[in-house]
Amino acid sequence: MLDLHRLHVLATLAAEGTMTAAAARLHMTTSAVSQHVAQLEREVKVPLLVRHGRRVVLNEAGLALVGHYPSIAEAVEEAEAHVRSFQVDVHGTIALSAFPSFCSTVLPDALMRLRRAYPDLHVTVRDMEPIESIDHLCSGQIDVAVIDDLHPMSAEGISLTVLARDEVVLLQAPSRDIPTSISATARLRDYADAPWILDTEASAFARHVRSLCRAAGFEPKVVANCSNLVASLGLVRAGFGVALMSELNLGAATRDLDARPVDPPCSRTILVATRVAAGQAPSVQAVIRALQRTTRVRQHSASSG
Repeated sequence: MLDLHRLHVLATLAAEGTMTAAAARLHMTTSAVSQHVAQLEREVKVPLLVRHGRRVVLNEAGLALVGHYPSIAEAVEEAEAHVRSFQVDVHGTIALSAFPSFCSTVLPDALMRLRRAYPDLHVTVRDMEPIESIDHLCSGQIDVAVIDDLHPMSAEGISLTVLARDEVVLLQAPSRDIPTSISATARLRDYADAPWILDTEASAFARHVRSLCRAAGFEPKVVANCSNLVASLGLVRAGFGVALMSELNLGAATRDLDARPVDPPCSRTILVATRVAAGQAPSVQAVIRALQRTTRVRQHSASSG
């Protein structure tokens, strides 16, 4: 029987053209990609590739197999979702991914809500950048992904549910001297000479912050790149720099910091992504509902506190 994951590897290899590029896209080693393809060739009992130096090209059999992959994957998942729709209770295992700051703030409460409501539902969690989450979602390694809209991505075969419109705020230590004028909002151009704390260089949010600063007329002087929210808040608290962050990060951990809306206003949309074929499964819907409720509670708490 054909293995869907190996078919996905072959389809990615066809799109990327080299084992190295496919491995990077799949977040696997080159050796693992090669092994998956070799196993698939053994299963179908015909060669699937023609090698031209470092590049690989699918032969006629390989192209035929890849051509069937989307319909095979969708049909299998639709069948699984259809069967699950007959369940009267929510159980099983859901693999969930979310970007790091969401994992640190909203997700813990959502997971505990799910555990109380559905003790037979088991959720596994990985923190990932949104693009990585979508890749894992499409390959079937993740069932539910929390992402944002800061970068373009293909929505083919993906169902998106809006969780929240998330305002971006500027955080600084209360004793900072920059800017000298006190106002209800933080004008980005007033922070041109301030030291900045950003997410990791590869993150979409860090690139978004840089673009906002450039639009305000300056290049941020970055003194730290941190994916860890606690570390970022600690550096801000010490006066080491300022940071732009999600309003959802506001709470008990930020009450001693100066948080201001950004001028000009800036926001992003937080979304839940699922595969269309599996999106109506009871377990997936239970996870989405828990994420929606917890996000609303968190947003209300942030705006009122």
